[in-house]
Amino acid sequence: MRFKVLLLLTAVTAVVACGPTAQRTTTAFVAPAPAAWRPEALPLAPTHPSVPLPQETDLATSIIAQAEQTYNEGMADYRAGNLEAAKDKFDAALRLILESNVDLETNDRVSAEFDKLVEDIHDVELAAAERGDTLAEHHYEAPPIESFAGLTFPVDPQVRERVQQEVKLVRSDLPLVSNDYVDGVITYLQKHGKKYIQTVLDRRGLYQPLISAELTKQGLPQDLIYLAAGESAFNPFALSNKGALGIWQFMLGTGALYGLKKDRWVDEREDPAKSTRAAARHLKDLYQTFGDWYLAMAAYDWSPNGVQHAIERTGYADFWTLRRLHVLPVETENYVPIFLATALIAKDPKAYGFEVPPDAPLALDQEPVSVPTDLRLVAQLIDRPVEELVRLNPSLQRWTTPANDPGFVLNLPGGTRDQFEKAIASIPPDKRVWWRAHKVESGETMAAVARKFKISPVALARANEQVAANEPLEEGTRLVVPLAAGNERSLQRVHVRGPRRLSYYHVRTGDTLDLVADRFDVSAFEIRRWNNLKSSRLVPGKTLKVYTAGGSSSSARRNTVRRRSSSSHHKKAVA
Repeated sequence: MRFKVLLLLTAVTAVVACGPTAQRTTTAFVAPAPAAWRPEALPLAPTHPSVPLPQETDLATSIIAQAEQTYNEGMADYRAGNLEAAKDKFDAALRLILESNVDLETNDRVSAEFDKLVEDIHDVELAAAERGDTLAEHHYEAPPIESFAGLTFPVDPQVRERVQQEVKLVRSDLPLVSNDYVDGVITYLQKHGKKYIQTVLDRRGLYQPLISAELTKQGLPQDLIYLAAGESAFNPFALSNKGALGIWQFMLGTGALYGLKKDRWVDEREDPAKSTRAAARHLKDLYQTFGDWYLAMAAYDWSPNGVQHAIERTGYADFWTLRRLHVLPVETENYVPIFLATALIAKDPKAYGFEVPPDAPLALDQEPVSVPTDLRLVAQLIDRPVEELVRLNPSLQRWTTPANDPGFVLNLPGGTRDQFEKAIASIPPDKRVWWRAHKVESGETMAAVARKFKISPVALARANEQVAANEPLEEGTRLVVPLAAGNERSLQRVHVRGPRRLSYYHVRTGDTLDLVADRFDVSAFEIRRWNNLKSSRLVPGKTLKVYTAGGSSSSARRNTVRRRSSSSHHKKAVA
């Protein structure tokens, strides 16, 4: 049975005066503006026959007809490319049912109509995601290794000779070898993988101090840094086709096992520091399990259980023998050679025709933020583009810092902490989500600024009592702009894609709507809509319907065993 889900078509929240949206990796990689797109005809979600509003007095019939008509209007907007209008119409169609006086629990007709609308809107959302028009300000990239991990790699004899010489000269704390598998990958990278190597060499400088420090702390070989190079090319926003995420490509299961939190506020798999700590612990556990780094790497890529079963099946606890016998997935067969090839090139780039100066290490100021604070406000207060703050805080899934973590530490550009602390003091703590700051331009007046932000001059003056009301504004003065609270959905910056599954939750004494929403990684608004709640009050004993993100575990790319024990989790699922 298809999952009944409610996934809304997403739209990008516009950021005033922030310039073009930047590619969120390093400042050297900027995404081109997406081309305008108009949807093709959809074969999936049927347009419901247009039904004129009935004359009958039957309330259920009237509600169903209105919902169908509104849904069809949304489909017309979708086909015309008006995605935001389509989203609003789909929402309105569902609200017509949820906000009516019809009880969904007892009226089978209306309940069936609601379920049908939910499924059809879900189909449209999935089609939109496949076409790439569910836009979000998280610019995910596929890991480079996905484009060549399943290939075969013929070896150039000249490359083989060079690699054999380099292996004798290069210093490493891991066993680096030259064989046809490794030399073949190097041959490929020199001819077809130049962009991948250049990106690795470029970004390595950003994260090498952080990764090196954690590997040292865990007593691990320093050259394990090149696993992150192979996994993601050091990109916190690398997202595999199986859902593995971040520099170290963790799946949700493995991330949770090693302490990486995922909720509607943060996804710590994207946090370079926290995911590096998790990866170091994970690799340490795998080495203690297998006693061999090549087998540990294969287990990291595929599955500890899978590697263990391959060893038991063949009687060989040697990666190269397992590879020769083809008892590993093709991707895993190439995983270790790709790691070794990447490490050999990165340790002596000039020997292989590469010369790329690394980026400088990230310069950060860290500031504890105890109340939710919008990144766009922070950017305005420190005169930096918001894209820079997004890049420095890749784990954030919303425009705001978490409301459920008063100890959250915000990464600021180096040298801006004092400016931020002084400026943020002028914003009341409970207003830091919606209020903004404005830097006065030449000739601007308080009245002109008020008109620009569509607020009253009185409210603007009250929020800026330190500014003399009757005197001209000095260029460069920073004004506090007291905007009214907006829609909570506009704060979501990263949008869930893919199906959701229906769960049920029994309300307990002391539960609040926000607590339940945080538990299931959804919004309070969604829970009210799914359950036709007229208020935020929850009654103990009531059962709530909650549509939670995530499909079956069989689709996971990287889950793992509990440390030093066997489990059914896997890092990569092999089709």
